[in-house]
Amino acid sequence: MQGHAPSVKVGRPVPDIICSLNTDEEFIRDNIKRNVKLGIQQVEPHETQDKVVALVLGGPSLKETFEDLKEKKRNGMPVITVNGSYEYCLKNGVTPSAMVMLDAREFNNRFVDLKVDTCKYFISSQCHPSVFEKLKDNYVWIWHVAGDENTDLLDEAYDGKYFPIMGGSTVSLRAIHLFRLLGFKRFEIYGWDSCIFEDHHAYDQQENDGEEEMDVIVAGKQFRCTAAHYHQAKEFVDMIAKTGQSYEMIVHGDGLISHIIKNPDSLRKKEEVN
Repeated sequence: MQGHAPSVKVGRPVPDIICSLNTDEEFIRDNIKRNVKLGIQQVEPHETQDKVVALVLGGPSLKETFEDLKEKKRNGMPVITVNGSYEYCLKNGVTPSAMVMLDAREFNNRFVDLKVDTCKYFISSQCHPSVFEKLKDNYVWIWHVAGDENTDLLDEAYDGKYFPIMGGSTVSLRAIHLFRLLGFKRFEIYGWDSCIFEDHHAYDQQENDGEEEMDVIVAGKQFRCTAAHYHQAKEFVDMIAKTGQSYEMIVHGDGLISHIIKNPDSLRKKEEVN
């Protein structure tokens, strides 16, 4: 993969909100203060291995590609889920090997209402403490976000011995770097669309209902996106440019991310297109 962005046109200006947090910074900081005192094992670097793992995200194409995922799982491929894709997999016959969470908001603790004894849970220190409480009898590791303003808390709690996870603003982007740290470099990714196909997710996620939408044209193909989708796609291009040589990925489906991968030959962006 090359770290180049295809030409992009946007139907209207992208709202500034795409660069903001969905949670107050002090709320996140308070979560971290509480969570680092729990004594939960941190993620640590592992030797690189050649195993292929499935990373399952929540985009609408997951419904169309799910049978392929199930077949890969039956043939032994470990399945890593995030947020609502965890429950979706469980309810549709795929037991995840791992689950990742990033979002700090308390209502997201619903993502771990169903628990699996054999699943490994990788929960960000930003997450609400109620998530860790729900998982207190399960296999849980804590990980930390690189690039925020809370390194003083981590330095104090861990005496500088921690491994912050780089990436963008979404759990999808961070999960790749998290599992790269854990030694995985080969990913088959499902449900990573960063666009809308009738619905914004493969399952109900009411907090995303009613978000403003825009038309995005990439290398001659039009996609319907929210501001968050568009921002994630831009962050994906930036991520690949910086770290893409460190891992391999196949992105299933016909979403925006897959289309960007297939059209990596232009650096022009919307403001450069007349």
